[in-house]
Amino acid sequence: MADKVRKLFGASLGAIAASLAMSGAATIAFTTPALAQTATAGIAGVASADAEVVARNVDTGFTGRDVADSGGGYTIRGLQPGTYEVTAAGGTAQRIRVLVGQTATLDFVDDAGGEIVVVATRSGVDITSSEVSTNVTQEQIENLPQVNRNFINFAALAPGVGVSQDEREVTFRAGGQNAMAVNVFIDGQSQKSQIIDGGVAGQDDSRGNPFPQLAVQEFRVLTQNFSAEYDQSSSAIITAVTRSGTNEFHGEIFGVYQDPNWVHYNDIAGFNPSSHPEVERQQYGAALGGPIIQDRLHFFVSYEGKQEDRFGVVTLGRSGYDAQFPGVEGVVGTPFEEDLWFGKLSWQPNNDHLVDLSATIRGEQDIRDVGGQDAAQRANSLNVDETKINFRHQWSGEGWFNQAQVDYLESNYNPRALNFDDFGQDHVIFRDADNITPGFQFNVDQQEATVIRLGGRGDNQDIRQRSLTVRDDLTFDSVNGHTFQIGGRVTFNNYYVEKLFSGNPVFLFDVDGRPEINGDPDIPVRVRVGAPTEAADVDNTVYGLYIQDDWQVTDRLELNLGLRWDYEDNAFNNDYTTPDDIVDLLNAYETLPGYVMAFDPDDYISDGDREVFAEAFQPRIGFSYDLSGDETLVLFGGAGRYYDRVPYNFAFDERFKPRQFDVQINFSEDGAPGTTLWDPAYLTPEGLQPLIDATPGAGEVFLVRNGAEPPVTDQFNLGLRHVVNDWRLSATLAHAESRNGFGWYIGNLGTGPDPRFNGPTPSSLGFTQFRNLVFISNHDQEREFNALYLTADKPYTEEAGWGFGVSYTYSRATQNGSRDSNTAPFDFDYATIDLSPTYPSANDERHRLVISGIVDLPFDFRASALATFGSGSPFTVFGPNPPGWYSGTPEADNMFFFGDLFAYQNIDLRLSKDIEFANGSETYFYVDVLNATDQENPSASNVEQCSCASNFGQITPRTLQGRSFQLGVGYRF
Repeated sequence: MADKVRKLFGASLGAIAASLAMSGAATIAFTTPALAQTATAGIAGVASADAEVVARNVDTGFTGRDVADSGGGYTIRGLQPGTYEVTAAGGTAQRIRVLVGQTATLDFVDDAGGEIVVVATRSGVDITSSEVSTNVTQEQIENLPQVNRNFINFAALAPGVGVSQDEREVTFRAGGQNAMAVNVFIDGQSQKSQIIDGGVAGQDDSRGNPFPQLAVQEFRVLTQNFSAEYDQSSSAIITAVTRSGTNEFHGEIFGVYQDPNWVHYNDIAGFNPSSHPEVERQQYGAALGGPIIQDRLHFFVSYEGKQEDRFGVVTLGRSGYDAQFPGVEGVVGTPFEEDLWFGKLSWQPNNDHLVDLSATIRGEQDIRDVGGQDAAQRANSLNVDETKINFRHQWSGEGWFNQAQVDYLESNYNPRALNFDDFGQDHVIFRDADNITPGFQFNVDQQEATVIRLGGRGDNQDIRQRSLTVRDDLTFDSVNGHTFQIGGRVTFNNYYVEKLFSGNPVFLFDVDGRPEINGDPDIPVRVRVGAPTEAADVDNTVYGLYIQDDWQVTDRLELNLGLRWDYEDNAFNNDYTTPDDIVDLLNAYETLPGYVMAFDPDDYISDGDREVFAEAFQPRIGFSYDLSGDETLVLFGGAGRYYDRVPYNFAFDERFKPRQFDVQINFSEDGAPGTTLWDPAYLTPEGLQPLIDATPGAGEVFLVRNGAEPPVTDQFNLGLRHVVNDWRLSATLAHAESRNGFGWYIGNLGTGPDPRFNGPTPSSLGFTQFRNLVFISNHDQEREFNALYLTADKPYTEEAGWGFGVSYTYSRATQNGSRDSNTAPFDFDYATIDLSPTYPSANDERHRLVISGIVDLPFDFRASALATFGSGSPFTVFGPNPPGWYSGTPEADNMFFFGDLFAYQNIDLRLSKDIEFANGSETYFYVDVLNATDQENPSASNVEQCSCASNFGQITPRTLQGRSFQLGVGYRF
């Protein structure tokens, strides 16, 4: 297969060169050029030669224009998606709607009387595109039900795309890969998470939304064969466009409320529902837009807030200790709050120039990790703060269009112990043992139960991504059938990572005060505290260049030929110098008699100038062929290479882990051997620090391979699109092969049948500052994805009064190597990646069906629905044999519509009512019924995974949110 891939991409490079050389060989009277701009739309067609064609946005008054060439072809680029009145040579205006990333067709001709009339029009999704994409319209965003007003949820309308069901973070994924392989562009600005998981900046572990939904006009989901303009994604891309002000003042205010009593919690496997975390949810916001100068300068501002009041139930782990810990039990509030602000100015000084300036500010705090034996004071506060600024200038000339852009993004992920300055207290019961003596090294095996955990937690993190991007895209209109686009960008990234694991001391107390331990429950048995580590503050500059040729070979055949190149100068700690003591350790392994290392140290020792991967060339080729001759039946396909990146948090371990360690100090009331005589001064940081300094600790060695290559995916697709009246039908075969996946493996392997954990340890070689295992990065993980996408879509229009869409995905996703993880992926099951079997990926879902619909009802009522059915996420089977990673399949359930066909089902319903007033304003009300069938949907984390268990494969004790209701109300003018 690899040879076929190389041959195909070699051929595509040759095709690109040939197309450039042959640009004058064929003359096409008119083409409908592809539009590759991430946040704009266009109109193209045929008019009289040299006729001026003008498109005027009916809301903003902004205009675009072009003069038809000698063959009558014209193209108007860089349009804000919306509705336009288009005129040719002063003829009658024709209205047409254009969507983001699409080019609408509008043809004019002189009739016998010299009148200019429209003879052909096509708006909406361009079925001649070779890309596999799904447009999500403003009508769908405003009317389809969802619980948390996060526009990313609607990415699930695209085939092959799944959205996480974890309420603690909303991420999306595609192509059998995890969320790290996606990207989101908002008004052309990349939202890629550069350091941590989640795919989108600010989404890892967050209940919040990345962007105010009220400010999203529409967006597009691309899952296969996107053009060379796009970067840092190997599976799927969302490209969204924001709302702008218009020539009239328009505003909206809304509120959404969900009461705790409106949520039913499914009681699974006898779980006590009285202790479930109830939720009261409030969402609210407002928007206002209008003119500053009619037809020239407009503004738009929006705000959205969210407040979710959750409750944790704190209980003592053993009865009988109420007098020792009065007032700690009970219900504790754990609120979440988010504020999202967006502002935008749009200025068109003349027909040839358009300037947009926008800014987004996000702030959120989530109080969590309270309940059970974690008292209220033990809470964590997960904080996310973001600032995004976007400046964009569009310039239209005769036969060309240029878009220049400057972006700034700062995203701060800052989980902190709410009471970090208050030392932690773990009050536990120890097991009975005859050999307990003062100074015994207590560990978790000697703890029978935790009664209560008080004080502050031990960990703080401060992770910040700053990105400044300068980008330019230049498009030349069709010349002899070729539309060329060239562009480039440079991004200056700064990564700041500070991790204080066990930075706050946590003291362990014997709650019984047993005489064989310390005899006093107020004297701690031990303290655990981490040594401070130096924060990482590194820069990474990213360069990208591309060229795209959309070539209308004939009036039926179009080729899309692109080539992209990307370069990162510090993607894998390229500026990092391996410390001398780690170099000495590796040399000691090499000289150890009779020992053969599992890796070559020279491949991992860095002198501060690691080789940078400079071969990220990404050819992309697509085609579409109009089988019917009238663009109602089109064959399309393509192939492309897409380089992504590994989040910096993985490579950061090479800097952090060797110096990060915890120290443990045992105390006693008499200073017995192996203990330190207790002094209350040790409860202060100043008093404890000398003990920390005098106590040795051991970190872990992590090594990143020199010359590591970023993840890369080769995509292939072939499909058919068919238009029948207002319906758009498609069938697509998709295939993807990924390699260079990242994983951590054990480097100091031993010998024998299981070499993983019995190799020489650093301490056995005299390097007591390091723990037992040496980890090395491996970049040889491979994935494969195969799918069939079927879609049928009839877009909603006010004239028709209804819209309907359905997408079905049949897919298989496999991989080898380490399993997907929200932290760095470790493989402890196999010594090397060569020994790892190929197994289903974590996102391997055989069947997925998504159905959506909107219908207008009498008396200004409207009903809508969004239903998702799936095979469910696979789970890992554990047992006496080697692990069957993700080999378990959830059992199909007796479902509302499909009987025993699907294991996952979620049906959301909405009924809304509009009340219009004489002045043109309106108020609206709606009620959402979420998970209307009260389905218990299992995930891989709440299924019994041990084959030895009697309830193997069944849902384990856990309370899941079932059927729930929420009310919304708003006013628009």
